[in-house]
Amino acid sequence: MGLASRLFTDPPDTRLDACLVDDAAHIFQGADGSHVACIQIALSLLSDGQMFLVIDGKFGAATAQAVFDFKDARGILAPGEVTPNRIVGKRTIQALDEEMEVFENQSSAMDEFVSSTVLGAPHDHSLCPTSGFSAPGSGGRVNHFGTPVNPLPGRRINISGEHETDYLGFEDFTTGAVLGPPRPLTSTIADHSVANICLRDSPFSMNGSADAARDEIVRIAAPGCRFTFCGDVPQFRPQLLSLGTVHQHMVLPDPRFTNPATATAEVLVITIP
Repeated sequence: MGLASRLFTDPPDTRLDACLVDDAAHIFQGADGSHVACIQIALSLLSDGQMFLVIDGKFGAATAQAVFDFKDARGILAPGEVTPNRIVGKRTIQALDEEMEVFENQSSAMDEFVSSTVLGAPHDHSLCPTSGFSAPGSGGRVNHFGTPVNPLPGRRINISGEHETDYLGFEDFTTGAVLGPPRPLTSTIADHSVANICLRDSPFSMNGSADAARDEIVRIAAPGCRFTFCGDVPQFRPQLLSLGTVHQHMVLPDPRFTNPATATAEVLVITIP
């Protein structure tokens, strides 16, 4: 059996594949590349919020320590060892992959933070707009799938929003020149003043740069800000995970499509420190 998690297979990486089956392909301190970045992401996500590595693709001392902690917690020892080494070998990459696959597919308490339906949080949907959006929901009105349902007190910003969160007091903004209706720029928002930020179905980008989008979100986020992203998580995973601690991760059947059983949306809820 090969690797199964989306993190390690989308896109595929021959170095991770080889690590699973070949002792000569072990990954250790000094390695660098996208395969190391995937390992850093897995170690961070599987730490229960106890640790977050810089996702830079460089297997340095911090990554080596995280590998040790992961192996120590699971009793992964090489023959003759009494304490784990700091190498990602066959058993370690297998354990990371298996736990990531579970993590990617967990969906407990899905509606605690994010709407898994087009209906959103309980509200008078008859007051929601009937135009100005790309995908209608119930009754031809704006749909609320993948948007926050239980926001924190404080200012609420929807980046590239189409009024789908107006009923919860979110304001629609944009980080730069994008398609869609005119919206004010996030550059007009004061530093560290926003308690809730959400982004759905739009690129995690600011003028073509995911790194710039991350920096802008960090700039406007108040301490403890909740960031909700529903969209192409794999494409923007390093920047998304560098925002803070993943509070919830879900892959939901997407009711906006004809066959939601085969159409899914990936959601991350992140607490920004």
